[in-house]
Amino acid sequence: MLTINPKPASEDSDGKIKPPNQAEKAAAVIIHLSGLCWLPIIPIPILALIIPFLGLQFARVHSEFVEQHAVQAANFQMMMGCFYALSMMAAMMLNTALFIWWMAIGASLFSVWEAAKAMNGWPSKYPANFKIFK
Repeated sequence: MLTINPKPASEDSDGKIKPPNQAEKAAAVIIHLSGLCWLPIIPIPILALIIPFLGLQFARVHSEFVEQHAVQAANFQMMMGCFYALSMMAAMMLNTALFIWWMAIGASLFSVWEAAKAMNGWPSKYPANFKIFK
């Protein structure tokens, strides 16, 4: 597992999980909605990889709720990045953009679903992802 920015030791933790506030929910929603950048109509797919990673680096210090969502989103978007590369190769070999659209629509649907869960304050769990970040 890769841990780039470790959590600081907390002195005020009593072991209970506190409910997320609106700012934490909004940050988690933005991190998940970065998955919409895989769609070919938004020509910046690299943002789908950068935004969850940046959210993971900043959230690790501030919020366990955002950190949990950022870890899930970063792992899922890394997997989607691999699928995007494979679909780009398939699109070039078969001369069709169908594979790119399938991957992009699937990634977007899961991202919107997880963003809705974050908006309600629920924990995140993508159905499939690489366990790169912990």
